[in-house]
Amino acid sequence: MKRLLFTISILFAAYILPAQEKNFIDQNYIEVTGRAEREVAPDEIYLNITIKEKDNKGNSSLEKQEREFLKRLTGLGIDIKADLQVQDMSTLLQQYFLKKDAVLTSKAYTLKLHSTDMLSKVFSELEKLSIPDVSIEKTSLSNMDAVRVDVMTMAAQSAKETAAALAKSLGRSIGKAIFIQCYDNYPRVMMAGAAIKVRGMASMKTENEDDMIAQTLDFQKIKFEQSVFIRFSLE
Repeated sequence: MKRLLFTISILFAAYILPAQEKNFIDQNYIEVTGRAEREVAPDEIYLNITIKEKDNKGNSSLEKQEREFLKRLTGLGIDIKADLQVQDMSTLLQQYFLKKDAVLTSKAYTLKLHSTDMLSKVFSELEKLSIPDVSIEKTSLSNMDAVRVDVMTMAAQSAKETAAALAKSLGRSIGKAIFIQCYDNYPRVMMAGAAIKVRGMASMKTENEDDMIAQTLDFQKIKFEQSVFIRFSLE
């Protein structure tokens, strides 16, 4: 008896599944592709900063330079506990032309900033402190996932509007989405000015130093692109 019921169940399933698949394929539908893109300015800028001990007489020691450096950052409103990290300590051996040796120490930091305005202010302070060894490591976006979802939604809405317009032109209307495929493109993070150094900016100073520095930092926006393929039923 159990074997008979099991056989009947298999035959019943074999009868239902092709019917369901046939109904899905045979219904009228429209296929469209929606695309969307958005450019967003980076809100995370990472700087590499190296402070080196001066070996000339009258210049500050590494500890004194570091204290003044941290003081200037705090004065700008930067949270040095959250956004400043020490990378390494190194000992450099410099050979003098008089065959005298001097051991110089250096300290490297990574500083995270949240706007180009703050970047120009930091560059200005580093120029005043005669700290030239500064470069921009990378830029990023704090809410990257949220922006990606937003662009994906825009692409889907674009596909729906296109499908509705095409269906209306033929005297039809669209129903529910019966198939969706998303092509996720990773955001392109591009930046101009990564090799900018503080060294040499003194010769470029104008009456408004911060505005001058800001103009030299031409950051390209992060570009998000999404495309979706959607099949809507036709009514």
